Amino acid sequence: MLSPTASFAGLLVLASILNTVKSASFPAPSGPYNTTLSIVQLVDKHRRDPFSPNGTARTIMISVFNPLSPELCTPLTVPYMDTLTAAYQDTKFSDYGIPAGTFESLELQVCQPNPAKATCPKSSSEKEPKHPLILFSPALGTTRLFYSAMAQQVASAGYIVVTIDHPYDVDIVTFPDNTTILETNITTDNDVLLALDTRVKDITFVLNQLSLPSVSKHLAPNIDISKVGIFGHSLGGAAAGEATLSDHRLQSGINLDGSFFGAITEQGLSKPFLLFAHEGKNTTTDPSWAAVWSRLRGWKRELMLAESAHYTFSDLPDVVQVLGIAGALPDEVAGLLGTINGGRALVVVTAYVEAFFDYFLRGDGNALLNGSSAAFPEVTFVAA
Repeated sequence: MLSPTASFAGLLVLASILNTVKSASFPAPSGPYNTTLSIVQLVDKHRRDPFSPNGTARTIMISVFNPLSPELCTPLTVPYMDTLTAAYQDTKFSDYGIPAGTFESLELQVCQPNPAKATCPKSSSEKEPKHPLILFSPALGTTRLFYSAMAQQVASAGYIVVTIDHPYDVDIVTFPDNTTILETNITTDNDVLLALDTRVKDITFVLNQLSLPSVSKHLAPNIDISKVGIFGHSLGGAAAGEATLSDHRLQSGINLDGSFFGAITEQGLSKPFLLFAHEGKNTTTDPSWAAVWSRLRGWKRELMLAESAHYTFSDLPDVVQVLGIAGALPDEVAGLLGTINGGRALVVVTAYVEAFFDYFLRGDGNALLNGSSAAFPEVTFVAA
């Protein structure tokens, strides 16, 4: 049957070594911009949720990371997760010894606009530039919030990055009124294809909303809606491919370690597309990659990251690093997070994500896409 590459549930073994964790913040992103963060609920009044037992309108949550010049904002820390989602993760791991409050203790370093500075008259050369939009779709069973540090780093390079939660196929989605939707049982071929189709429609809906000036002026006032890309992890990578195929506004895409499903496996794609895999995954080990690779008619690259595993392409290895528990990881966890340093993994993955979108959304040449780099010896160019 069709099966997404991995399940977040396998990471439960990590919790047994978290009983000495202390509060910690992720490092500030390294790009030239600071980032603001907005958490937003969007309701698609024209679409019924296919997973809802009551047939309610499809309602999703997004995180919007906006780049902002450092002189225009004031740094602050915010919770990495909302209280209910963090408590859910604590409970999820409780049988394995995780102390209450572990996920609540994590923080992101963001910034808030300084009204006094933001409203000062500026010359045209000093005005904030327009920024391309990048959308992100997470793995099956994994909240978008476990990709916030990755998204923030990409945003700090000058992109508006929007991460999307897909209710009923991620583990938990928390809404502003403190209601939650937990994941349903996605097991059959039809379940996976329905989840994929629903994700693609979610992506299109988010893009439609951000294309409306009445929405973008509040959520992303400096958006350049003519330049849009997408990336995703696991089932989110499959959604990125399928959405790039179906929506002409998406100009390029990246699949981080996900098997492909849907029309792209037969129709292929003529737009630029990057495949980035964990160590040992390639077109010979994943038939869906072989099917799609031979049908990619535009620019394409297949990369592999040494010492990585499926969840290296998330914040989770960096969570381990930030919490200072990397040395205590059992072998089972290494099989899911990889053995590469968590902070280094974030640097490497986001460097190639940024290089790809720099080239295809901005037209900036980048040697990283041409072949092996001494700065990133962990990355192998498998095929081009």
